[in-house]
Amino acid sequence: MMAVNSKATNFFSLIQQEWVLVDFWAAWCTPCQKTTPILLACEKEIPAVHVVRVNVDEEPTIAEKCQVQGLPTLMIFHNGKPVRRVAGYQPKERVRAALADLNVF
Repeated sequence: MMAVNSKATNFFSLIQQEWVLVDFWAAWCTPCQKTTPILLACEKEIPAVHVVRVNVDEEPTIAEKCQVQGLPTLMIFHNGKPVRRVAGYQPKERVRAALADLNVF
């Protein structure tokens, strides 16, 4: 599965899957741009996780509801419930470690 760009109309249904890694980002955010290929690689390597991307400039309501205060922010949801939040740029090893800590794979 390829990362899905979420809109307010489908965000809450998308996060109902078993394991979802949500990337809150903005086009002007350099660390966000560095994060994208890492998340796509993790999604490809870890079939149990689905990546959903939320552009905070286009969907500020979602960012507000999820209390996103900095970019990039990664949130891991399990069956619709947030179970982990990581703010700032994270190298691939840290993203994989966060998923492994939650027994995603």
